[in-house]
Amino acid sequence: MSFMARTAKHYLVIKAVRLFRQELEKAGLDNLKILTEAGISIVGTYLDSCSPQEKGQIKRDLGTLLQMGVTPDMVFEELTRQMPELAPIIEKKEGYKKAEVEKLVSFLKEEKAK
Repeated sequence: MSFMARTAKHYLVIKAVRLFRQELEKAGLDNLKILTEAGISIVGTYLDSCSPQEKGQIKRDLGTLLQMGVTPDMVFEELTRQMPELAPIIEKKEGYKKAEVEKLVSFLKEEKAK
């Protein structure tokens, strides 16, 4: 992969995570901590609260990232880099991060099937 392609991919990951971070900051870390401790998906909760138009935009954006080789794991890694206070919350509960990644992948597949 060329330097330009890697740079573009990295930029898109950072940009996507900034949008996620804004939504997470609106929710508040205490609320996120409560959700994770209860085993409730942050991703699922967020997607359930989105309108059909917002879900369509999210699907398109995530689909573009996937086409460029960006994985959901890369997004979560960047998210915990930008929000280090979120890392212990996500990593505290075993399998939580993996379940969140699977939730994102499932969302993309569900939307494609429609």
